[in-house]
Amino acid sequence: MRSFLLVLFSVTMGATGQAILKMGANKLGSVFVSPQSLLHDIFRIVTTPHVLIAFAFYAAGFFTWMKALTKEDLSYVYPMVSLSYVVVLLYSYFLFKEPITLNKLIGIILIIAGVIFINR
Repeated sequence: MRSFLLVLFSVTMGATGQAILKMGANKLGSVFVSPQSLLHDIFRIVTTPHVLIAFAFYAAGFFTWMKALTKEDLSYVYPMVSLSYVVVLLYSYFLFKEPITLNKLIGIILIIAGVIFINR
């Protein structure tokens, strides 16, 4: 159970990083629209607070993931990474008002069922 919580935390940190990165991307607007803007856009990206915060969440997820890998078989923990799709879908719905279609809902149910099935 402890390893499951480690993986779930890692997945949640990665998905949270994605959501925060999306917020930063929304604030940035268009990037890399021309070769001349490349260096300027890179500077804008790496100095955007949302991007820096997202990297912190990715780092927390990475170190937690490393801990989970030291405790469990890869074949046990890696399928649980697909739970990130569930977390991202929830963030997308609640934070960005993206619709949850029937296909997405069915897909999420299949992912959860697959994780349960693989790890039994």
